[in-house]
Amino acid sequence: MPPIVTVIIIVAAVVAAALAAYFIYATTARGVRQVMLTVIGQPTLYATDGGVELRVTFKNDGTADVDLNGSVIVVQDKNKNAVTFSDPQAVFNGSLKLSPGDSVAVRYTATATLDQFPDGALATLQTKDGYQTSFAVAKP
Repeated sequence: MPPIVTVIIIVAAVVAAALAAYFIYATTARGVRQVMLTVIGQPTLYATDGGVELRVTFKNDGTADVDLNGSVIVVQDKNKNAVTFSDPQAVFNGSLKLSPGDSVAVRYTATATLDQFPDGALATLQTKDGYQTSFAVAKP
C-alpha cells in the first residue's frame, strides 16, 4: 500500500474520532444543563384592591439559567377552574432572571377574589421557555 493511502487513512481516523468526541461532549453538556426551581417557604394568596396577589419565592437549584419574565401561575379555584396569575414582579427589586443558585421573591396578580380559592389550592408555574413546576398555595 502506498504511503499516501496510509496517511489518508490515519487522518480520516483522527477526524472521525474528533467528531465522535465532540458529539459525545455536546450531547452530555446539553443534557446536564437543566432548570430545577424549588419553592422556598409557603406561597401565599393575599387580597388586594385590584384582585388577588400571589407571593412566592423561587430558587434555581438547577444548572441552567431560568427567566421568569412572562411566566404565569395557574391556580385551581374551589370550582376546579383555572385562574391565571400573571405580570410577575420581583418583590425586592431583584432580577427575574435566575442563574444557578439564585433566588427571588416574586409577586403575581389576578383579577379574582380571595374567597374563590381553597386553602392549599394547587398552583402550577409555567415559564415562557416551557418549564413547569407545581406547588400548593395558602391563604392568610
